[in-house]
Amino acid sequence: MSYDPIVEQYIKAIKPNVRVTHCKAGDILEPLTSAIEVTEKEECDKPFIEVSRKGESRNIFVYKGVPMINEFWPFLNALVRVSNNLVHLEDKEKEMASQLAGNVKLFVTPDCTKCPIAAELLYQVAILNDKVNLEIIDSSVYDDLANKFRVMSVPKIIVNDKTEVPGGFPPDIILKMILKATQK
Repeated sequence: MSYDPIVEQYIKAIKPNVRVTHCKAGDILEPLTSAIEVTEKEECDKPFIEVSRKGESRNIFVYKGVPMINEFWPFLNALVRVSNNLVHLEDKEKEMASQLAGNVKLFVTPDCTKCPIAAELLYQVAILNDKVNLEIIDSSVYDDLANKFRVMSVPKIIVNDKTEVPGGFPPDIILKMILKATQK
């Protein structure tokens, strides 16, 4: 089964205001080049994708690795959300998300079934709040970071490089834990 027709629908929903800089992720981005500006960096050790809006210097998020399998659809959703400035969070969740600040790392693997839920939430937080620096990290590719932050299972969230938050909870609980960690 080909996913091309589904990807085509995503492409139609993405406005042409998204800029992506990547290294070693061209195969997955190639079908999207008609909708987004794609720039390739030549020298890197591991693959990554930086996503921003044209005319803005801030990366809305960085995906360290290549979004595949279960991470591909949340990544495409994030591109649609970034281009349309769409956030579908409850008012209470938006309130908490707007109070966050700092670096948020979400460790994932392509075959994790709970990771896309955490990713969907955190992509929206980063769109809503420019004080959040979001990194989605494939722990199977960036095993050095996974080891540094003692990632034994995913999804795992690290706030400001020190506080661990399990990522398998409902969005409001995750946001409360991250908010508490950023207020320390």
